[in-house]
Amino acid sequence: MTRKPSAPRRGDFPYVVAIQTRWSDNDMFGHLNNVIYNRFFESVIVTFYRECTPLDFFSAPVLPYVVEIVSRFKKPLTFPETVDAALLVEDIGTRSVRFQLALFRQGEDEASAYCDWVHVFVDRQSERSTDIPPPLRPIFESFRKVSG
Repeated sequence: MTRKPSAPRRGDFPYVVAIQTRWSDNDMFGHLNNVIYNRFFESVIVTFYRECTPLDFFSAPVLPYVVEIVSRFKKPLTFPETVDAALLVEDIGTRSVRFQLALFRQGEDEASAYCDWVHVFVDRQSERSTDIPPPLRPIFESFRKVSG
């Protein structure tokens, strides 16, 4: 069996948004259902694109398509609490970008859950992969991991 990686730390992430859990997020075990974690990951990605990039999902000729998500769960989250959803850019390729996302209880340094999320950029018309739009590359660079 391989050794599990340790959970990311809050200080690694240059971008954070707060998400309030809802009553309906809890499952019969009394914590957030696993699908909710992935919705929170998606929420931080969408918020990042909307707040930090010029990309318009409704009209851009090139769009990011999700091609891979690998989630890891360390500690349960529940209702009611506010979760800090965090993002950093791990790797930038010619046609893809790999993000690391993490969910933190407010006030905690160790992630409760985290994931790797890969976007490949695709031409809207042909639906074929294409280069990352030039205006996005320096933005992605600016959100690289901030600590060791």
